[in-house]
Amino acid sequence: MEEKTTRGYKIIEPAIYEELNWNMDSIVSCLEIIRTKLPELFTEFPKSIKYEIIPLGNPFGEPYPVIGLYSDNLEDLKKIPDFLDLDEEVEIWLNKIGIETIRKESEKIKVMSWETLKNINTY
Repeated sequence: MEEKTTRGYKIIEPAIYEELNWNMDSIVSCLEIIRTKLPELFTEFPKSIKYEIIPLGNPFGEPYPVIGLYSDNLEDLKKIPDFLDLDEEVEIWLNKIGIETIRKESEKIKVMSWETLKNINTY
């Protein structure tokens, strides 16, 4: 059995949780749409950067899904802005296209459930 390794991630938490009433399966679906569009938004990032949906531990409650950016090349990962700057850029982009657009697109795709994601840790 392969041993899980811990990756260092830069985290993106788009402001969609409240709007989707904390429906974790809907959030995972919307994050998948956002995740697939991020390379177009962040064209200046090194090509080694990967985008995954991961469960983020929460010291005040249950974990919740976020987008994690990582690279096997730590120097490339250091070139990525901190989470506040990442979140701000994603929020500006989301405000332009609207969460409803993302939600409607997410209804057309099939992704794993939140329960499955919590068990396997990355998508």
